[in-house]
Amino acid sequence: MLYTLAVEGGATHTNAGLYDDTGVLMREIEGGPANPVAYGIHACARTTATLAHDVLGDIAPSRVQVCAAFAGAADRGIQQDMVAAIGARLRPRRVLVTSDLHATLHANADTGPGILVIAGTGAAVLARDADGRLVRTGGWGALLGDDGSAYAIGVAALRAAVRAVDCVAGETALVTRLPEAAGLTTVEDFVPWSATASKRDIAALTPTVATLAEAGDIVARSCVEEEARRLAALALAAQERLKLDATARVFEYGGLLEKCALFRDAFRAAMHCYTETQHLPCTLQGHRAVYALAELERAPTWTSLWRDDQTQQTTAMPPTEQANVQLFLDELPPERLVAAMHQADRDAVGAVGEVLDTIALAVKRAGDCLSAGGRIIYAGAGTSGRLGALDAAECPPTFGVAPERVVAVLAGGDRALRDSVEGAEDDSNQGADAIRALHVCPNDFVVGIAASGGTPFVAGALEAAHTAGATTALVTSNPAASTPADIRITPDTGPEPLPGSTRLKAGTAAKVILNMISTGAMAQAGFVYKGRMIGMTPVNNKLRDRAARIVAEVAGISEDQAATLLRAADYHIARAILMAARRVDAETASALLDAHGDRLRDALNADTTAEPPGKEYG
Repeated sequence: MLYTLAVEGGATHTNAGLYDDTGVLMREIEGGPANPVAYGIHACARTTATLAHDVLGDIAPSRVQVCAAFAGAADRGIQQDMVAAIGARLRPRRVLVTSDLHATLHANADTGPGILVIAGTGAAVLARDADGRLVRTGGWGALLGDDGSAYAIGVAALRAAVRAVDCVAGETALVTRLPEAAGLTTVEDFVPWSATASKRDIAALTPTVATLAEAGDIVARSCVEEEARRLAALALAAQERLKLDATARVFEYGGLLEKCALFRDAFRAAMHCYTETQHLPCTLQGHRAVYALAELERAPTWTSLWRDDQTQQTTAMPPTEQANVQLFLDELPPERLVAAMHQADRDAVGAVGEVLDTIALAVKRAGDCLSAGGRIIYAGAGTSGRLGALDAAECPPTFGVAPERVVAVLAGGDRALRDSVEGAEDDSNQGADAIRALHVCPNDFVVGIAASGGTPFVAGALEAAHTAGATTALVTSNPAASTPADIRITPDTGPEPLPGSTRLKAGTAAKVILNMISTGAMAQAGFVYKGRMIGMTPVNNKLRDRAARIVAEVAGISEDQAATLLRAADYHIARAILMAARRVDAETASALLDAHGDRLRDALNADTTAEPPGKEYG
């Protein structure tokens, strides 16, 4: 049986449905936005793959064809990038991608002529004549013009509110109601808000505008009706360019046309000033409209197709090695280059956000291991190994743990911290030997770091750790990696800005994840108290001042008193806090900490009658 996964992605959300070979809907699911222009090719492919994995269950991707329609995917280049990216992540039988406009028009107009008008967060028009010729109008995006959209209404309303505040336009309730809708206090608050507001955030103001318009606010009403007229102008232009009949069918789709009667009526009235079009709802919407593509014998020219049997080499290549066809750093001026790389880093951190559940599992297990006297051990090669070594080196001064509690092994040994050691990462035996030399035991937590997911050194290290009974984890930017581990942390960071240079997006994601694992594990194991670094080693004046502030804040004493206690405690922060809280000397505080495994919280909560005798500080 060949299943069909039908996916429709837009600016606000993505919906997907799984159909059997008879067209029966088996399961459906919703996810985040998926517009390749607004969010990037690989972010949308990641969203699609995540939905697919969730909805397929135990159905192998090789038994599935994916038909997907995305807002912003009318361009052939974008379509080809999308099918390749989805194919590489999911590896289904085939992938067909087109725009949401094309899929919805095809599903509702079949092979006949018609005009599709979409008005939601964005807006656009697609028309087709009896010969299959297509014309698109509108849908140029936020900068170039998104006439007739909820976004455009939101922008118009914000500008009207600002003009009202400046007393250069008529009074309107938008001045008070728009800030309320955005969770703000005044119109002035929109200035910092606008710096980070997304298209979706601005479009979300439109229901408030529509409510005021229907209640009689003239300014709000003009914002709604003007955008409706602009949308009608786009539809009329498409009708004229294709010479469609005056009675052509107009299929209406999107939240504005379906939920805002004022907008819909104004749109139709503007159309009927010049034509006698028939206005119909789209009976097939979302993934149900996209499923109609699966029934076509041949892929239309307005789609792009990927087949698994044609691209085995591409699908076997780790995402980090794939070329980023939209980004050529050498062709960008410095300003655009750094902006592009900054966006790539944001994408990497976003990918980490999608695997938080598995990171949390790693944090818990690592914390349990530390609490049981075990270690965190990192294993990696090249950039990955150096990131592990950096995290391990930072733990003793940050948390006060002995250096042997967090250890890193690198392919090529310590020299690989500074120099490239050729061929070392290809030796799985070296990875296994490095783990065996540490006498790994069941209380240890061994983390393999490999951007591609297939580094032999890391695979050998994890296999040896597993044999020794340790818990293992793999951190990789290749979700298809086959290296086994108890916990697999696989942020899908996609192609690098510089293909193959995993010190970039993959390295950023790995660094963020290692920060979470070590910091979270130390907090779980008691090396953090009240959010403070109570294990920090104050080796200079700056850190001693910081230590005094920590002791003062936690113990509720002055910084001068804290500084005195720290000197008496040999600058051991937890010991000084315990001296202040229990009013005991340094020797007694040290004994209490020893008795409770250096966990300050347990020492503070211990039964006071069981304390060893000691002198009060005074």
